Amino acid sequence: MTASDVAFLGLDEIDGRHSLFIQKRHCTPFGFLYGGSGVAACAAAAELVAGRPLVWITTQYVGQAAPDERLELDVEVLVHARSTTQTIVRAHVGDRLVLHATTAHTDRPVGDEAWWDAMPDVPAPDDCPPFALTFDHHGDESFFRSLDRRAPADWAERTPGRIAIWARVPGWGIGTPASQAFVADIVPVAVMTGLGRMTGATSLDNTLRVVHGEPYDGWVLLDVEAQGYRRAIGHGQVRLWRPDGVLLGIGSQSCIVRSVPRVVPDAPVPG
Repeated sequence: MTASDVAFLGLDEIDGRHSLFIQKRHCTPFGFLYGGSGVAACAAAAELVAGRPLVWITTQYVGQAAPDERLELDVEVLVHARSTTQTIVRAHVGDRLVLHATTAHTDRPVGDEAWWDAMPDVPAPDDCPPFALTFDHHGDESFFRSLDRRAPADWAERTPGRIAIWARVPGWGIGTPASQAFVADIVPVAVMTGLGRMTGATSLDNTLRVVHGEPYDGWVLLDVEAQGYRRAIGHGQVRLWRPDGVLLGIGSQSCIVRSVPRVVPDAPVPG
């Protein structure tokens, strides 16, 4: 966790307890808390309490929260051993539970490092056009305004259910666990493109495993892969790569894919 994590998210601390006053920039175009914002807040709060870098967080999306609500982040330390800490984070608005996360942290020496995969071969960010979804309207104030995303011009013609997207958050380098969590909530997009319908989806869970958690200011490649779909539930994973081929983290998600497109409130009408 870094000061930039706290500043970008807007975390508050009062008497040792952390919270997030939800603004439109933390939310989806549909007016509820973006999962990446919620997981990032849980990750940052857990690191503040544990005092150790986060290496794993898994989160269940239990409820929803909206702008102008305060998300309280209650962190309970389950184990604080010689080099490892494990916590539970309950994110709630009043008595309403919104997210439930479990985390693991360690301050073990870095030592050797390895990963057994390779970054996809795609054009550089400057050679890719902007990537936008059908419900991304530039007039809104959603979390989309914080993101700069680009993808190869032929991404729709590549392997079905797999997308490589360059992403960055100006003013907040992607690298820390919280920042990785913010951009890694994207698996539903691969599932929907694999199915051939961008109808919207609701995440059930989100897991992030952090390999490199150091701050990094630049583009990150999101290698997103849909892996299975049944009973309206899609599953998949995302790998986060630095341009130099360093693996930052691995995320996975399950989501409910909608059969009918969701309507964005106050969306501009084509004409």
